[in-house]
Amino acid sequence: MNLKKAVEAQQRLSARLNLKWDGKEVNLMAGADFGYSYKKNKIGASIVVFKIPELEIVEISEAVREIEFPYLPGFLSFREGPVFLDAFKKIRSKPDVTLVDGNGIAHPRKMGLASYVGVILDICTIGCAKTPFFPFVLPSESRGSYTFFRNDKKDKAGICLRTRPGVKPIFVSPGHRIDFMSAMKLVLRCSKFRIPEPLREAHRRASKIF
Repeated sequence: MNLKKAVEAQQRLSARLNLKWDGKEVNLMAGADFGYSYKKNKIGASIVVFKIPELEIVEISEAVREIEFPYLPGFLSFREGPVFLDAFKKIRSKPDVTLVDGNGIAHPRKMGLASYVGVILDICTIGCAKTPFFPFVLPSESRGSYTFFRNDKKDKAGICLRTRPGVKPIFVSPGHRIDFMSAMKLVLRCSKFRIPEPLREAHRRASKIF
């Protein structure tokens, strides 16, 4: 583990970020989440591909690896990224958009997990986090209400989004090959509860890997 090299790698990758959406039709949307067995020193990834708008499961892919990187805020991509890549390579029905349990550009170096895997694979990704990296202002209580939040450089970093009335918001940030508003609309499109359905199912399955 060399944090200086890790920072340099994040900075190199962030230079390749594309925050533009090509507007293509979204037929398949995936959710990715992770499970751990600390006794076995293992990490597992579950990726569930859904058909949109029916929200029907099309394919499930899972992978397991040794934990090779400690938990350090700002460096989650080096811990969970490799096993995500293992699982994604197995998918036959490649998703148009992939939701990742984590941040996209809402990260000190604009390289959260969703951006990391998005840039490496050059796929469209969106970060959906339960907790933010930066200060935020709560939106109103109605579904679809939102506020933007910014990083330490005062650049726009993400959206604090209410996906269900009266429940805690989630924190949406573009990962790669998508813009802020398109990311938010896609997350709302597949959200029945607080967490988008692809991520809810990925979380359920990831928690049962071990």
